[in-house]
Amino acid sequence: MAKPVATRGFARERVLDAALDLFAAHGVSGTSLQMIADRLGVTKAAVYYQFHSKDEIALAVVKPVYDDIEHLLRITETLPTAEARRSVSMSGMVELIIRHRRVSSVFYGDPTVHHLLETNDEYRRIGDRLADVLLGPAPDNATRVAISMLSAGVHGCVNDPMIADLDDADLQKILLDFTKRFLEVCVPAQ
Repeated sequence: MAKPVATRGFARERVLDAALDLFAAHGVSGTSLQMIADRLGVTKAAVYYQFHSKDEIALAVVKPVYDDIEHLLRITETLPTAEARRSVSMSGMVELIIRHRRVSSVFYGDPTVHHLLETNDEYRRIGDRLADVLLGPAPDNATRVAISMLSAGVHGCVNDPMIADLDDADLQKILLDFTKRFLEVCVPAQ
């Protein structure tokens, strides 16, 4: 009798889950395809069957995040004012970062992932669109710094072990409140 074989989609998900665990422990640059294969109990060739490179795996892990960002942008880009687009985008980003907390905690600030995203046309375009929405037209230096601080702060909170005990709903509520207040005080209306 033939041994049951998992569907390719299921196998891909197993590779992505194993890779994410290893990326969390060792970083992207510290994780090899062999480590992923060993974690799964398969050969490196089996991992290559699903993905052609570790970079492809890392991009596949962040794809759901970027799919959600693109969905958020389709909504916010239809709003009539820069302030409305910025406000809805930041609120959406808080929700998105919380929803993808595990991926965010692994990849935020990882230079290897940053390079992969910057050199991938699709992801770079999405990132550029998000920056345009958050910054608004002709941002001054104070707006650029404020948006950078706010973005880094939201990511930092999600990754901070000091508040790791907060559940997603509580953290999201607090971050949404602080984000709204921060934007009102620190980012001038255009």
